[in-house]
Amino acid sequence: MKRTKPRISSTHKSSSEFFTSEQIKADEYAKQFAWHHRKRPESFDAIQIRLGTESPICKWCDWWSSRSNFLCCIYPILQWIFGIAPLQNKDSVDAWKEQLQNPLNKKCPESMQGVWWLKYNHAPENLVTIFSDCEWNGTFNKEGTDGFGEWERRLNLNWSRDSALLGWIFMIWGVRKKSLFKGRMNLKDGICTIHGRKGEGIQVTYRINDDEWWKVHYNANPGEEGDRDVEFMYKWIKVLDKDANPTEHWEEYKEWTDERLPHQGCGCGDYKSCWWPFWGANLTSSQVNENMCRPNRRQLINFRV
Repeated sequence: MKRTKPRISSTHKSSSEFFTSEQIKADEYAKQFAWHHRKRPESFDAIQIRLGTESPICKWCDWWSSRSNFLCCIYPILQWIFGIAPLQNKDSVDAWKEQLQNPLNKKCPESMQGVWWLKYNHAPENLVTIFSDCEWNGTFNKEGTDGFGEWERRLNLNWSRDSALLGWIFMIWGVRKKSLFKGRMNLKDGICTIHGRKGEGIQVTYRINDDEWWKVHYNANPGEEGDRDVEFMYKWIKVLDKDANPTEHWEEYKEWTDERLPHQGCGCGDYKSCWWPFWGANLTSSQVNENMCRPNRRQLINFRV
């Protein structure tokens, strides 16, 4: 493959890096995005919880909770079909360590490696090796602090879901080979996009520091009406570092998995929600969303290694 020298920034000069024509092409593609339209919010606000938006349908019946017992009789059948058994958080560190020692993305900077907790995301997804198992192409430096390009991450491997009905629905959808996301990366400013059905500029992640990114969903694409209005926001928090050592956030994650649900509805529930599926019929949409953010201590994970 023909190799060519890129347009060199000061960072590239210091590391004497050279890039292929494909990497240069990915760099140019990423720079076509209107990055100036996307600035990190001044403060974090999990607006979907505060306003109760994006709530599940039929919320009066507990099919949505991260600890739901609804249709639990079919879980053993699903485990047999997909070969996935729930894993307790206390037993997962060694398993994650093996994944981190054998990353798909061999060029992933150390600062971006590790296992990330999707905190305040009320979808039943919790722990992910986001960057270690993505594929990317572009003019990135080794430190992950400069360069542009594109990235792709499949949803079937090293992506945990709650051991509950909604978690199984997401797991079944995610294990399909075609389930993936694509986007553009601007590591110079610490911004990545994720392409979705509504466009290429609605889902954006911002680097806060080495242990935290914010994922923000906007109402519209750059240049469209409402393109600065936020409708959904949650955090990517690093809970295990590149060597699978727990970070300062690991204990908080475990606490969230062991705590009672914040809103008990008719009074049912301790760790798990009540066997009676209508226990939360009187919960507001905001309360439902907050409950959904509390992970199950048992996670469904299809490990890559």
